[in-house]
Amino acid sequence: MEPYWKVIEQIVKESDLVLEILDARMIESSRNEELEKMIKKIKRPVIVVINKSDLVSSKELDMGMDKLRKEGVKDALYISCRKKSSIRNLMIKIRKVFNMFGKREKIEDSKKSGVHREAEGKIVVGVVGYPNVGKSSIINALSFKKKAKVTVRAGTTHGAHWIASSGNIKFIDTPGVIPMKYMDKTKLDLIGAREVGKIKDKEIIAAKIINLFLDKNKEILEKKYGIKIKKGDDAYEIIEDLGRVKKHLKKKGVVDEQRTSTLIIRDWQQGKLKMGG
Repeated sequence: MEPYWKVIEQIVKESDLVLEILDARMIESSRNEELEKMIKKIKRPVIVVINKSDLVSSKELDMGMDKLRKEGVKDALYISCRKKSSIRNLMIKIRKVFNMFGKREKIEDSKKSGVHREAEGKIVVGVVGYPNVGKSSIINALSFKKKAKVTVRAGTTHGAHWIASSGNIKFIDTPGVIPMKYMDKTKLDLIGAREVGKIKDKEIIAAKIINLFLDKNKEILEKKYGIKIKKGDDAYEIIEDLGRVKKHLKKKGVVDEQRTSTLIIRDWQQGKLKMGG
């Protein structure tokens, strides 16, 4: 991970401001404590962008935003790349935060700080976050071009990419940051930082996804998969029921729990299983 962190540190230093992209379904889990400390130490303004807002209810979004504000996050907004108004609001926010912060001690003075700025532009914006939170999709929407590679496979951005936008703004797309030291594999799997084929304990992750809905709105699961969840059913029983409904069966009618769990995880990662119904 060391080379990745050096790349991230250099990008933060080169940027006028930083966008930290979070997943609206897992706001706290998709935050990166070490990254946030680095940005603060380098003294760059940061906008927390809560992406995939169309996958959760407005109530959940408001609760997540309130918690961020209580924790001292000054500039945050939630967006959906499918809504042009969201992207427009984010662009306005970028310009506003940049103007409030000032042009810092212009990077002409960078010779003193030892920062070499490769991405020339009036405003240079570093975009950081875990794989699969939607960094590339946001950059593409902001630049109005398909420049950064977008895919449902996690971790496709391996180095820094400079993408130009209107108004002489340049975005730096970064490698996905995965500090395994600070975040367990289960949380990484839940935010989709690893593609489903690389997840070893699929049943555990599928069960955790189901529990998110059992805690908030089990009807979403019932409607999505055409199942009826009885009072007292646990996540593993639901996987069994869904496997039978989908006819994911092995010999002698035994449910193929791996196949059913893969379906649940894939639907979650691809946004087909929405917290907002």
